[in-house]
Amino acid sequence: MITRERVQELLDKYVTTEWLKLHMRESEVIMRRLAKHLGEDEELWGLSGLLHDIDYDYVNKDPDRHVVEFDKILEMEGIKIGEEIPEEMYHAIKAHYEENPAIEQKRESKLDYALSAAENLSGFLVACALVQPDKKISSVRVDSVLKKFKKKDFAKTVNRDLIYDIEKTGLSLEEFVKISLESIDEISDEIGL
Repeated sequence: MITRERVQELLDKYVTTEWLKLHMRESEVIMRRLAKHLGEDEELWGLSGLLHDIDYDYVNKDPDRHVVEFDKILEMEGIKIGEEIPEEMYHAIKAHYEENPAIEQKRESKLDYALSAAENLSGFLVACALVQPDKKISSVRVDSVLKKFKKKDFAKTVNRDLIYDIEKTGLSLEEFVKISLESIDEISDEIGL
């Protein structure tokens, strides 16, 4: 399987937007913690989170090309699906943006649902932190996040349905929010929250 160091090299080469780098790192730590909690492969899940948006800057944030060009990056880098990129990682990364009609993969596994939920929740939690007086993730409480979920005008670009799908992994939304907050708080200095 691809190493974290190799994934970091790819990020350094293909991801230029600072907020996207932070989002991918947040997704990684959430996915690692989820894997540990669910008894899954922490490296596989974490690297899926870190790698999931690798083509977003490459396609100039074009939603019609997002995830489609993931294959091109792998090919250009000589990275083989089924070898360096395990099939389940590849499937989860493709399926996390299944709303793109060009993507054949659909969410099916725990990894698939967790990745879509985690990457959406990371953005929501950052929005929750930024409205705190100190703009710190440590000031965000689970009950506050759950209340904000019901406010459709708060972080309205975040797909809440994909976050609710975490329940397909066996976790409740409340557990998921708690795990995710703890995960992001551990890297708060690194991400400036």
